[in-house]
Amino acid sequence: MGKVPWLEVFSVRNGVRHLLGAGAGLLATALIAAGLLYFASGRALAAWMAAAALGATMVLVGALSGSRISPVASLVPGLVLAAVAGLAYVPAVSVAGLLPVEYAEPYARLAGTWALPVACVLLAASVFPARWRARAVRPEPPAEPEEEVPEPPPLPKRIPSRY
Repeated sequence: MGKVPWLEVFSVRNGVRHLLGAGAGLLATALIAAGLLYFASGRALAAWMAAAALGATMVLVGALSGSRISPVASLVPGLVLAAVAGLAYVPAVSVAGLLPVEYAEPYARLAGTWALPVACVLLAASVFPARWRARAVRPEPPAEPEEEVPEPPPLPKRIPSRY
């Protein structure tokens, strides 16, 4: 049995990878929305805290956009943020009535500023076909032929003893 590469231990099937990506996308949707709302609300205790929240949110967006994670993880928050940004520009729909009063103004700021660019980044990261395919299985290298061991020389013939 050959050596198992370290990363092969963590490999999963494509369906499981996308299922885990969907869970990560749902969690990331809440974290991205919280970070952007905290930045857009203007209620931060200090300006550096709002900047740190925005930076952490952008690091999360960058991690979701990376090629090592399922594209579903970036598709889910991308679609949610695109819906948030789209609803802000539809005049017949008022989402402010659905939100608590203290979140209406930060929601409007979020929908008007950060939601659409972040949604575009996340959705653009999800469209590459290579991210949807399973990782190609590498063929194992051919087994190296075992070195032939030379046969030992023949034993000398036994000399009969006199006894």
